[in-house]
Amino acid sequence: MATRYRWIGTTGGPHLLLAEELLPYWRGIDGWKDHRDPSDESDYARACRVNSWLGLIPCHTGQALVLSGDVGMIAWIPSTHQRGGMLVQWIAVTDEASISDALGSPALANVLDDPAAEQIAFSTSSSGVLRLFDSSEQGDILQGASEVVCLVPGDYCVRAGYLKARSLAIVVRRFSPI
Repeated sequence: MATRYRWIGTTGGPHLLLAEELLPYWRGIDGWKDHRDPSDESDYARACRVNSWLGLIPCHTGQALVLSGDVGMIAWIPSTHQRGGMLVQWIAVTDEASISDALGSPALANVLDDPAAEQIAFSTSSSGVLRLFDSSEQGDILQGASEVVCLVPGDYCVRAGYLKARSLAIVVRRFSPI
């Protein structure tokens, strides 16, 4: 049977990964005017100003991980043999089977282990329960699709890379415990 991932889309802005207990403090487009205006301090504007694949912005007493840089649905794929996992962003893909094949490939390992790969340190909350969703939404009244991401609480190195092969183009963000 083919692997089926749960894909989370957005309305055009970036995705967000945020601790469940911080959801009530994420206001999304509430108060948004124009993300190109540096004086717009709405949550959505701050997320939109992240123009790389990984960015951290403050949210109440914690941080939100902004997943930006490309438009495309994202799925969480937990690791089967250790803490962590991968967020895979669908840029151009023939079918999900090609994603499954790519995730264990030497080509993806080379991309993510390259010293030039984008990297950020990310700490979970004490629960380790996070939510992946469209950054334009208000966290306490999510109406669009979202995904629960469970990590062992702690510190992670998140590395991002773009993989292009014959049947796919994906952005992968790998979470590895520090």
